[in-house]
Amino acid sequence: MQAASGAVAYVLTCADMAAADAHTAYPAEVYESFDAFMQQVLQDTYTRGAKRPEFVALVLASGELIPMAWGRVKKAGVRDLAIGAAGVVALRFGIRWLIAGPLGVILTGFTVATLISFFWSNQRDVMARRKPYKRLISETHEKYQDIQTRYQDGRYDAGERALLVEGLLRRVLTEIEKPVEADSDAEE
Repeated sequence: MQAASGAVAYVLTCADMAAADAHTAYPAEVYESFDAFMQQVLQDTYTRGAKRPEFVALVLASGELIPMAWGRVKKAGVRDLAIGAAGVVALRFGIRWLIAGPLGVILTGFTVATLISFFWSNQRDVMARRKPYKRLISETHEKYQDIQTRYQDGRYDAGERALLVEGLLRRVLTEIEKPVEADSDAEE
């Protein structure tokens, strides 16, 4: 199309927008669902070499353990994450099993024993992180939903939404990497 000034007007088609989305930092599903967003947070936390108590506390605080732990099993490059997250899921189920009886989950005695041993030996560190992470996840969920609502209302385009989601994800990772404050120990 020619505009009155002689400049070419550009109309974005759906294919053009899809191609623009292909240049995002994360897989498309991270921008579509909070579950995928949290899976990415877990993956990044794990791959950045976060200490194991940070990762365990993050998974325990997430409240969405099974979809996150098993959702990435078949995806390339995250097999270690899936195995690690599945182990943490087993930890949580194993602890519940000890308290409330069998849950019908088939776990090897070695896996449960190893994870429970890790949890108990690092319980203070894990539990000190769990509550702040739970609060962080809750606040992040609200912000993520606000971004999605504004995108669906047409206030943000796909590029703006991608930037906001990526910024939110980086903020969460920064918060996770911060040392636990002294008052967090007193709260538990």
